[in-house]
Amino acid sequence: MANQRKEAVSEIKRILKETGQAYLSLSAGPPFGYVDHVEWEKVLEGFKVKQGGSYKKKWAVVSVKHEESEAFRSII
Repeated sequence: MANQRKEAVSEIKRILKETGQAYLSLSAGPPFGYVDHVEWEKVLEGFKVKQGGSYKKKWAVVSVKHEESEAFRSII
């Protein structure tokens, strides 16, 4: 996964509240928006997918996985 996308996903996870949702989209064209099927799956595995999520649709509404929010709370 490109470094910028890794950082963006980490930041979304950091600021997303336990009950919050985020809209992820693959709408930008190459070179900035090129994400293959494997990378898209890697992005989504860090979230609980609420809607969408398929590579064909190129979007997903996600929330923080419960176990990640529990781990974060134990840190703070």
